[in-house]
Amino acid sequence: MFTCQSKSRIPLAIASMFALFAGVAHAEAVDPHGQWVGRTQVEGQRDADKTTLSLGAIDQQGTSLELDTGRTCRLRDGTYSAQGTDAWSLHFKPESGDNLCERLSQGEVILRVAGPRKLAFEARYPDGKGGQNQRNGVLMRYP
Repeated sequence: MFTCQSKSRIPLAIASMFALFAGVAHAEAVDPHGQWVGRTQVEGQRDADKTTLSLGAIDQQGTSLELDTGRTCRLRDGTYSAQGTDAWSLHFKPESGDNLCERLSQGEVILRVAGPRKLAFEARYPDGKGGQNQRNGVLMRYP
């Protein structure tokens, strides 16, 4: 039989369990190091492009990005740094050659945690006409 005192403890115990679980789930840091694959799309375009991202050690060269738009664009020797606890900013050395690669290397890529084993990908870079392109998508950890 429940008394008034025991009834008030049940919601408190449940609330405490949820708070503990939320704290444990949030305390688990995401390590972006490794291989990520998915599809990204330039805003306003219908087709999404295969995107492969390989992240080396944070704050060190070794990050690469590959976009397959029909012609493959590969950026190498990039670096990334933390932007808080669940976001990273990527930068690549200026590229010459393919127009997309050159413009993409002039922009900035932001990655954000989008769920377990998922990163939201957002890139802003010159469109070659005086404006900017924005490319978005979701990448999944591979394997």
